[in-house]
Amino acid sequence: MKPVEKMAARVLLKHGLHPPYDLASLVSKYGNVEYHTFPINADGITIGIGGEDKPTILINNEQPDTRKKFTLAHELGHIIIPWHTGTIVSHIDGDLADFEYWQMESEANQFASELLIPQSWILEQNFESNSVEAFINSILNDTGASRDAVLIKVFNVLDFPVVCAQVDIFGEIIKVYRTKCAPSGASLIGKNAFSEKIFSTFESEETFSLGDRDYKSWVFSDLGISETDDRPWRDVLTQILDETNSKGLQQSINATMAMRYNRNKGKPESEICSRVIQSYDGEEKFKEIVKHKLFPQYVIKRVRELEARQK
Repeated sequence: MKPVEKMAARVLLKHGLHPPYDLASLVSKYGNVEYHTFPINADGITIGIGGEDKPTILINNEQPDTRKKFTLAHELGHIIIPWHTGTIVSHIDGDLADFEYWQMESEANQFASELLIPQSWILEQNFESNSVEAFINSILNDTGASRDAVLIKVFNVLDFPVVCAQVDIFGEIIKVYRTKCAPSGASLIGKNAFSEKIFSTFESEETFSLGDRDYKSWVFSDLGISETDDRPWRDVLTQILDETNSKGLQQSINATMAMRYNRNKGKPESEICSRVIQSYDGEEKFKEIVKHKLFPQYVIKRVRELEARQK
């Protein structure tokens, strides 16, 4: 957790708050809030940060409700973060070139995100029936935050493998959200989530809408791998490569194996093996490899070898 996120967490802890809570009441303890129509292009302005009196927070009343809420949390960030002082005109997003200004705006955004959608609170929520739609809607309803803010935060925080793709009206993937332990989504842009088989190792998939946007998600779980082949892993891999005409991928397969093992070492063996296999899933060049019946045997043998080296 970043320092400014810890500051937001401490504010919530100090006041005994977790979503849903009254943000306006919280912010009023630190500043005087006013809503106005702005004559300039800005989301909010905070005047008198670091002075003897309470700062005054001005919010652009012409913004959508979710943006006004985020701006209010953002302005509180400017007040709480010790090195933000004076008068700050806030643009939640934009293209100004002043590095120091945008560093402050980025810090206030991080503070606001944690204040509205606390990491520890997300981890306490129940992910029931593997429904990504139900989980995201629950977070949206309790926080009142924007769809984009919730999606970004949730997929940065969750510690189990989920991929969620935003699709256009034809099913083409235009944006991908993924948890850190999920299969890579880098190669998914442009694929059709409805007509193509994107993944092979998912436990459940779901199609849903959030407002005017459509999504498809995949949830992955433990694959329950056990060793059933007595041969060394090199012999198993050679057979896989021969039968899939993929000899040119041997170095890439072994490199991915080592990288994913290092990211997951220390976890139970079954979880490591599942995460390693799923890390290849969704990558076009590994498509036939992942589907091969012996691939789990290669993985469990390599994992056990690497585990033995750690002892």
